[in-house]
Order: sequence, then C-alpha cells, then structure tokens
Amino acid sequence: MRLAFALLLILHSPAIAQDPPPHGIGFAQAEEGTWLCRHDQAEEALSCAREQCSEQAPGQECWATAWCFPANWSGLMTVWLEDFHTTHVLCGVPSESALRQALAGICAGDHSAISCDITLIINPEGVEVPVQDESIAGPAAPAIVPDPEEPESTGARDRLDPDAPSGG
Repeated sequence: MRLAFALLLILHSPAIAQDPPPHGIGFAQAEEGTWLCRHDQAEEALSCAREQCSEQAPGQECWATAWCFPANWSGLMTVWLEDFHTTHVLCGVPSESALRQALAGICAGDHSAISCDITLIINPEGVEVPVQDESIAGPAAPAIVPDPEEPESTGARDRLDPDAPSGG
C-alpha cells in the first residue's frame, strides 16, 4: 500500500505535471535558404518554417523538407558539387557526435560531392550554433599529390602557407 501511494505521489508531482511536451522540428527550403521552426505538432512546425521562407525568400517556392519528433540534435550541411550546391538537413539524432558522424557519412556517400560544410548545429533545446570552417572533403575532391621536391612536407598546408613550420 505504501509503495502504491509513493508511486501515485511521484506520478502526480507538480514537477512532472509542469514539464512541457517535447518539441519536434520542421524545416522548409527554397533556392536561397533553409528555415526551421520547433513545435510539438508537425503541421505547426512545417507551416511556420514555410511562412518564414515565404517572407524571407519572396518569389521562391518554399518546400517543407523535414520533420523530426522529438527534435533531438539537428544540423545543416552545404554539399558543394561541380556546378552548384545543395543543403542537407538532418534531424532527430541522439547526440552531437552522432550528428557530425552522420553528416560526414552523407558527404562520403555522395560521389559527386567535392566538399561539404557543416553550417549549423541545433541542440535539443533549440539553440542554433553556427559552424564555421568545418569542411569535409567529398569523394569528388581533387587529389592532393605530395611534392617530391619537399620530402619533409606535411601535406597541402605547407604548400598553401610557405611560412608554416616544417613537418620533419
């Protein structure tokens, strides 16, 4: 009887009753951008994202492209191809490291990708963290051939920055 009463108290405690429902995340994309909104209902999140897209990219078609519930970790990655680029959206991932690994896997699996730039990480609370200078070489990236005249070269960085310290 005491156990049943204790469980009843836990289930009806104010802290549990006041927890907000988990949020999902919806994305919309147009030619020149990606927009997102969080909500516990798919229709609301996607409608909000499309509305932002329509307001900020007038004259462009806005497409609802992704919905995840719960939102968990999400990210955006620009994939650079020979003649243009695309933006990949990934959401609902359980951790930041899993998100980064999944984005790297998407890049590695796109045989026409020259490079991929992770541009935005969104944590489960909805905090958007812009990412700069995080580029992944794609399968179509030109090969870097070591310079036989520089036997101690550490790679491309030395050729790009002649003042860089020698690797040997």
